[in-house]
Amino acid sequence: MDYTGLTVTGVESEFPAMARDAQSVFGSLNEQQLNWRRDGSSWSVAQCLDHLLNVNREMFRAIDTAMDPSQPRTLWQRLPVMPGFFGPLMIKSQAPQATRKFKAPAAGVPSSSEIDARIIERFVAHQHASAAHVRAFAARDVAGVVMVSPFASFVTYSVLDGCRLIVTHQRRHFEQARRVTAEPGFPAAHV
Repeated sequence: MDYTGLTVTGVESEFPAMARDAQSVFGSLNEQQLNWRRDGSSWSVAQCLDHLLNVNREMFRAIDTAMDPSQPRTLWQRLPVMPGFFGPLMIKSQAPQATRKFKAPAAGVPSSSEIDARIIERFVAHQHASAAHVRAFAARDVAGVVMVSPFASFVTYSVLDGCRLIVTHQRRHFEQARRVTAEPGFPAAHV
């Protein structure tokens, strides 16, 4: 899928689709399975979802700031070329099939302790809230509003690209979490 071409409606529809996929693929996992990691350097399914909740919270804060006309614009937001450069670049870098690994920003680092099994419930609820959030500003020119990345203050992109980035990033980590469940040693469900 080419996430760089998603419309606002396409972005909005990705959230309930992600909720369904997460419930379908991870909803029956128990707490032990959700927290299982191959080794100390890898993430569990629960950590992948926790990371997405953390990153999305920061992204939506940045989107809300950009959409608020009373907020002053930064120098980076006023540079006309930067958003058109960074938006598609960031989206492509986070595509599920992209192979380059990135270090999670501090605000996006998942919990290192056990995460309770309600992470699935929280993640699914967040997807529905995110769809409503996008729907609330869908009638506005989100392609023309420039936001600042909450993780690098010199990186700017349109709010539409920010939304595209959210759903692309979610698909990337959804696939990472799915790979965790296919790892040798992944615990079987206790009956």
